Amino acid sequence: MTDEEKHRRIVDAVLSLVGKHGVQWATTARIAATVGVSEPTLYRTFRNRKEMLLAAADKIWEQRHTELESFESSDAMDFLRKICASHTTGIRNTRVVRFITELAVSHPGDGLREHIRDLQFDNVKRLAGVIDQGKAEGSIRCEVDPWEVAWRIQTVYWLEAMARLHGLEEHVLTGFSSRRFQAILDDIAAQPPATRPDGGSRPQAAEPGRE
Repeated sequence: MTDEEKHRRIVDAVLSLVGKHGVQWATTARIAATVGVSEPTLYRTFRNRKEMLLAAADKIWEQRHTELESFESSDAMDFLRKICASHTTGIRNTRVVRFITELAVSHPGDGLREHIRDLQFDNVKRLAGVIDQGKAEGSIRCEVDPWEVAWRIQTVYWLEAMARLHGLEEHVLTGFSSRRFQAILDDIAAQPPATRPDGGSRPQAAEPGRE
């Protein structure tokens, strides 16, 4: 077994154990048994159990982001519309909700909460960057606060994740959360130029003293 294959199999074993039974169940003995190696063999790839858990968290987080952003977009607003819709659709099937929740409520001494916090914050930072891009493009109103809007979107992400975790999908994911996303996007979208009933642009009023 190559080092790369060993790394992958250990991470997959952690994901399987945590997904089925929780973080505490993912002992090094069970991880080794799932992989089919001895415990000492694990430490030739990872220094400790915490590193195994963090590697698993990074893998599933990366997979989720790949799923979320598997689309092309024409501008920042189009990206935000599509990623919000992608989150609502994908949250029903992704493994990330259970896994990330297990890590977030793990023992403080494990240091996993801080890692999950950083992943969540990086996601908000990414959204804020997209919103800044939209302001520069002119698709998002210039007075919009990128961080405030990013946190509003992230809040709906969390709402959808909790709905999945607690079995409330039919109440939240069947229109409610989509309307929350749409309200946010409507609020930040740059308004198109006013048009006449015939479809032409409405002329702007002349400035005082000028014709």
